[in-house]
Amino acid sequence: MWPRSPVLLVTGGGGVLGSVLRPALRGTYALRVADRTAPRPPGADEILVGDLADPGFAAEAVDGVHAILHLAAHASPRAAWSEVAPNIAMTDNLLTAAADRGVRQIVLASSNHAAGLDFRLGAHPVDPGEAATPCCPYGAAKLAEEALGRQHALRHGAVVVSLRFGLVGWPLLERDYNAMWLSDHDARALVLAALRATRPGVHFGVSRHAERFWSLAGARADLGFAPADDLPPGAEDLPRAADPPCLMFDPDVRPGPLTDRTP
Repeated sequence: MWPRSPVLLVTGGGGVLGSVLRPALRGTYALRVADRTAPRPPGADEILVGDLADPGFAAEAVDGVHAILHLAAHASPRAAWSEVAPNIAMTDNLLTAAADRGVRQIVLASSNHAAGLDFRLGAHPVDPGEAATPCCPYGAAKLAEEALGRQHALRHGAVVVSLRFGLVGWPLLERDYNAMWLSDHDARALVLAALRATRPGVHFGVSRHAERFWSLAGARADLGFAPADDLPPGAEDLPRAADPPCLMFDPDVRPGPLTDRTP
């Protein structure tokens, strides 16, 4: 028998973003958390420990769930391609298992690094409906995962929503990140809205102040997402980042012959 609440699989649920989201999700779902290590404290959630790079573990994690929130990843804009390429295989394994078990509601955690070079070169607001230019291997891997999600939606009739999260769950210590900051409150509202979506899509996840940099038009129209929060006081007075992690924050990146978007 099904539990009274629908079962939501949260992969990578013990990580930073999962820790932000899980308290809000428990009001609507019974949570199954799949991660490489058990979160501490585990709470009342069902916990599965394993690696989604293993198709057998992906199948076990998906079995019997109503919806999926896929957060698991090696998530660093400083990472080399060899470190983030396995993220694509994990997502493919998860989507294959979802297709085999008829799970139709799926939210994939992408990142605004998938379009980070568009932001850096001044395409404000960046439109998630346009072809994206990543700023790092991590962003390129996320873009590939979005493509897998689109393909899955077309082939299986599932509702796959990719959310390009900004900075969430981490303290805001450098003002370079102001334009991508997403409050915990807005992150929870965005994910709950995406899990209720009726059509596939790709949407940015930022708070209200950053809408001029990353378009939320689709998130507003398709998901009913209306961010409530602005930058915390003092954010504009923070120091600049001393060591940019990727091209999105590199002050030396300028439009050139291959990146000039002028018609």
